[in-house]
Formats: sequence, C-alpha cells, structure tokens
Amino acid sequence: MSDVWTSFEHKIWQQLKEHNLDSHDQFILAVSGGLDSRVLLEVFLKLKPQAQFKVAHYHHGPSDDLALVGYRSDAQTMVKSRVAEINKKNVIFFSEKSESYLSSEAKMRASRWDFIQSLKKTNEVIVTAHHLDDSFETMLLKMIRGASVEGLLAFKVWNQEIFRPFLECTKSDLIKYAQANKIKWVSDPSNNEDHYLRNWLRETWLMDLDQKVGQGSKNLAKSLFKINSALSERPILELVYASPSQLSCLSRGWYVSLSKSDQLRSLALFLKKHQIFEFTTGQLEEIRKRLDKNQKDLTFELLGKKWVINASQIMLQ
Repeated sequence: MSDVWTSFEHKIWQQLKEHNLDSHDQFILAVSGGLDSRVLLEVFLKLKPQAQFKVAHYHHGPSDDLALVGYRSDAQTMVKSRVAEINKKNVIFFSEKSESYLSSEAKMRASRWDFIQSLKKTNEVIVTAHHLDDSFETMLLKMIRGASVEGLLAFKVWNQEIFRPFLECTKSDLIKYAQANKIKWVSDPSNNEDHYLRNWLRETWLMDLDQKVGQGSKNLAKSLFKINSALSERPILELVYASPSQLSCLSRGWYVSLSKSDQLRSLALFLKKHQIFEFTTGQLEEIRKRLDKNQKDLTFELLGKKWVINASQIMLQ
C-alpha cells in the first residue's frame, strides 16, 4: 500500500475526527475474513499504525453444509495468517470457536457479540465493518418483521461503544478499495442462498424492484434514511437505573412516571442494552401491558428472558 492516503482513507479519518477518536489508540477490530472486515483491518493499520489492535475473529462452529465448514476454517486461517504477517506487538489475534451448532443468525450474532465483549477492557473501542448497504437492508428486514419505532433506528456511526466508520460507504466502495490495494478475502457461500431473507431481499426483491421502477431501491433507501434521521432527532431518552451499581435493573418508579410512548421507548432501549435487537411493537406493547399493573411483585417470560419486577426495579434474567 502507498503511504499517501486515498480519498476513501481520508473519509474514514474524518469519521474518526468527527467522533473524537482520531487520537484514540486502543481498538478491537471485528474481522470475519470477508470483504468488509478485511478492508477494515487494512484501513486501520494504515491510518493508526501505532495504535493497539485486538483483531477479533469468531468461528461459528460446526455446520451441516460442507462448503460453510470450509469457509469458516479458511476465514479463520486467513485472518490469523494476516496478523502473523503483520508481525507487530501492537496487533494481536484473538479467536474463539463455537463448539455447538448455531441454528440461526440471531444465535450467531449473540455468540459473536459475547466473544467480542469478553475481550473488551476499559477505554477500548469496538470497531465493525457495517456499511451503508447493511444499514438499508437491516431497516427493510426490521420493517418486514414488524419492528417498533425504536427498532427501526439504523446503526449509528458511534454509540459510545461501537464505532462503524463505513456507514457512509457502499459495498461497491469497499470492493473498489480492496481491488486497488490487492486485499484478499474469503466469500461466505451462504450469501448466495436465497432461503435467507436478507439474501433474497438483496438478490431478488430489490433487483426486481429496480426492473419495475427505475432506481426504485435507491429512492426507497433515501426515504428510509430520511425517516431514520427524523427519528434520531427526537429528544434523547436516558435510562434511569435502580442504582448506579445495578445497571441491569431499570428503576420502576422512573418508568411509571413516563408517558406511554416514552415507556415503549425506554423498554426498547433497555432491551438493546441487553443485546436484544429483534422485537416488534406488539411485543413492546405486551411488556408494557404486563408492567402496567399495581401489584408489587411479578414475573413473566418474554423475548427469551425472565422479567423480575418488584416495587423498585425492573430486571431481566
């Protein structure tokens, strides 16, 4: 790679500066071995050569699909080999493999996130390679599944925990950068299987839309991002916990004092704090309805979690 920064690299540097991360020197890079994350690794090595990097790779474990098994092994080997090739003390490879079969994208995401969180120390910033196309597809999926208003909010570039510097870049931007810099990556064979809803949206539905309506997908994306922007400009709702030492327990007194719409917002934020991102308006309404009772103590199960409520707190187990 040339020492001179390209326009793409300048764009990522501006994201670092805009979010006051340009002088930060401790990062956890989520690197799967695919195109997006391989570009992420190389860009950060160039922009922040003296920073401390934990290169985190999660192997999703066994599969009935032999092609998928091969991909996962090849991806892990590629990332590990690249870190060895870099051969710097400030770039360290971390990997974990699931010993059990992960049957859904949600379970894969949860396991991957648990691994990354286990690596995180104070002052370390988690960096992922989510890009503009990811954000658009995610919003469409959430709408199809009946997401709440809070659930519709797309990824943020920086949410004080995760930095997503590619959110204003398209997939084609990343492909051009990788090709220009001879970056190698491994392609996930499951991306070609249209029984996955995301793949069907990308490869079939959106393409059919563009054939029916010229630039239909582009216009739809613009509309969704405008909606997202309007939602993001609402007053920030800060969660209030039962006590400073109990960040997993929401204050029931504070929750009860909120309007109905803010109660739904607070529940959505509380779920996200517990790494639960797949929920609908109906599920939020059901939780709110159960909490809207005068009884002092109650418990119930929803969204795969046990809710334990007493006079002072709302807790998830």
